[in-house]
Amino acid sequence: AALSPPERARLVRQLRVFWDVHRFRIAPQVASVLDRRHAAGTFDTIAARLVASNDEDGSLAVSFQRRGQTRIETASFDAVINTTGPAHGQALQLNPALSSLAEAGLIRTDQYGLGIETSLDSRAVGRDGRIITTLFVAGPLARGTFGELMGLPEVARHAQTVATEIARLLDTPATISANAARGSVTS
Repeated sequence: AALSPPERARLVRQLRVFWDVHRFRIAPQVASVLDRRHAAGTFDTIAARLVASNDEDGSLAVSFQRRGQTRIETASFDAVINTTGPAHGQALQLNPALSSLAEAGLIRTDQYGLGIETSLDSRAVGRDGRIITTLFVAGPLARGTFGELMGLPEVARHAQTVATEIARLLDTPATISANAARGSVTS
C-alpha cells in the first residue's frame, strides 16, 4: 500500500539526507584525496548546523552545533565546505523567475518542500490548488510529485515525457491558430 501524505513527508524529512549521500557520490579520485587528507589530520567532516562564522587572522572562526547535540562549539578552520546541497524548499524565493510565477499565483511549493507542486501530467499547481494547464514543470523541481529526478537518466526521461505531452497538446486542432506556421500558437 502507498504511504499517506504525512507518512511520505516524514520519510522525506528523515531519510532524504541519507538517500542524497548515497545517490550522488563523489569521483573516486576526489574521494582518494579526501581520504589521504583525513588520515593526515588536515581534513574533517562534521555533520552540524552552522551558527556563525567570522574572519579571524586569516582563518575562519566557526560556531556550529553538531547533529543531535545541543551544545554549540567554536573552532578555527582554514576553509569550510558547505555540502547541504540545493535549497529545494527555497527555490521559489531564490530564483527571480520562479518567484515571479509564485507571486502571480501560478506555482506553489510541493508539500514536501522539494520543489514545485505538479499534477501527475507535470502541469504546475497554482497557489489556489488549481492546475495551470499551460505551465509545465520538468526535472528536479517536480520531484515532490515524481520522486527521484536528480540524476541525468531520470531528468532526461521526465523531460521527454513532458515534451511528449506538450507536443500532444500543440498537435490538437483546437490549440493551433492560423498563425501556427509563423510560430504563434494560442491556447
